[in-house]
Amino acid sequence: MTIEPARDVRRGTVDETAWFVAGGLLIAAGLITAVAVLRQWSLCGASPASQTCVALKQTMNLLPIQADTMALRVSWAAPLAALALTLATSAWIAFLLLHPLVRGIKIFGAGLAVTLVIMSIGGWLGVWSVESWVANGGVWITVGTISEFVAIAFLLYATMSRYPVNVVTTQRLAVLLFGVTAFGTMHQSAEFILLGLSNQAATGVPHYLGVGTALTLGLTGAGVIWMTLRARKNPRANAPSIAG
Repeated sequence: MTIEPARDVRRGTVDETAWFVAGGLLIAAGLITAVAVLRQWSLCGASPASQTCVALKQTMNLLPIQADTMALRVSWAAPLAALALTLATSAWIAFLLLHPLVRGIKIFGAGLAVTLVIMSIGGWLGVWSVESWVANGGVWITVGTISEFVAIAFLLYATMSRYPVNVVTTQRLAVLLFGVTAFGTMHQSAEFILLGLSNQAATGVPHYLGVGTALTLGLTGAGVIWMTLRARKNPRANAPSIAG
C-alpha cells in the first residue's frame, strides 16, 4: 500500500476542482444558449414562411445569436445569449485561476482569456446598442476568429513547452478549448454550413441557427466532467506528454 504525499493530494484536488468548475460553467452556458435560441426562433413557430421569420433570417447574427434589429428581438433572447458567451469566457478564466499549470502556460492562456473577454464585451454591446453592434460587426468576427487560432496555439504550446502537460490533461484541454470558443467565427460558420445542407435553396441564416452552439457548450462541459471522473478511477498522474 502506497501513501500519496499531502502535496500531491492537494494538487489533485485543485486540479479536479478546476475541471469541474469549468465544465459546470460550460453546461450552464449551453442551457442558457438553448433558451435564448428557442426564444429568438419562436418568431418562426407559427409560420416559417411568414414575413417576420424571413426578415429574421436576413438579420440574424452569428455572435452572439441575436437579430440585427430591435423590432425582431424577442424579449430576453439577446441578453441570455450574451450571458451564455460570458459564462463560456468565465469557464476559461476560472480554469486558469484554479488549475496548477506552470506559469508560462498560464500566461499564454491569459492571452486567450483577453480575446474571449473582448468577445463578451462585444456581445453585451450588441444587447445595449444594436447600431454599434452592426457598425462593428467585422471587428467582432475578426476577434472571434483570432480567439480560435489563439486557442489552437495555446494547446500546441501547452503540449510542447519546456514543461508540457501530460496526455490526460491535453485531451481534456482540447475538449475544454473547443467549448470555450463555441461562439467563435469558425464554429459558427461550421454550424451555418451543416444546418444549411438540409435546405440549400433557403436564403438567410438556417432555421434554428445557434442550437449547435448550445449543444457544443453542453457536450464539451459534460465531456470535461466525465473525463475528470474517469481519470479519478484510473489515475495517470505520470503519463507522458504528447511530445514525449
